[in-house]
Amino acid sequence: MGELLRAFGGMIPLTITTIPYALLGWPLLAAYRRRRRADPFSASATAAVDMTLALACFLVSCLVTMPVTGVQGSRLNLEPGTDLRLVLSDSANLWQALGNVLMLSPLGALLPVRSRRLRSLARIALGALAVSVLVEGTQYLIQAGRVTSADDILLNTLGAVAGAALSKRLWHRLDVRPPVRIPVQVRRVCTAPVRLRVPRSAWDERYSSIAHPLRR
Repeated sequence: MGELLRAFGGMIPLTITTIPYALLGWPLLAAYRRRRRADPFSASATAAVDMTLALACFLVSCLVTMPVTGVQGSRLNLEPGTDLRLVLSDSANLWQALGNVLMLSPLGALLPVRSRRLRSLARIALGALAVSVLVEGTQYLIQAGRVTSADDILLNTLGAVAGAALSKRLWHRLDVRPPVRIPVQVRRVCTAPVRLRVPRSAWDERYSSIAHPLRR
């Protein structure tokens, strides 16, 4: 547990501090989108998704660049399966493995909701693989005291794919449909005043009996 606190303890106050800002930005972004004549539900839902994505990206970037206290340099482990074997023998490695699974799962769950091009588990897997390689490479280059491991890349990718699979039913729920544009000719016909034409003979009889009673 001590190793986990040294590696990820700084993320706890940072997460607690940034969540209120995300909750504050959500209604502001939704109100801005309602002004653009968007559907109120779609505006609120898409704003919530976007703020969650922004919060997740910010926390992941902070996790990558935050140095580990008491550790000098970074370690490189490119042998697959090394960290996974340690999971069964040490609870600290188990929690670290779960953290690697959850790290990119919000991106895998929410990105297909906002982007139609990413609505495929294969594309999510390729995108998560590229992001995980970038994250692990950045950790090694900045010498933040973390371990750059091939198993971390695998767990990050699996977490993103699992998140995408869980949110697959919501991919089409928040699609914003463009407003239907009515042609000018149709609008003119629909808004034109309706004039009723009454036969001349019937109108003359009613008019003469009501409006000119003195002529009788």
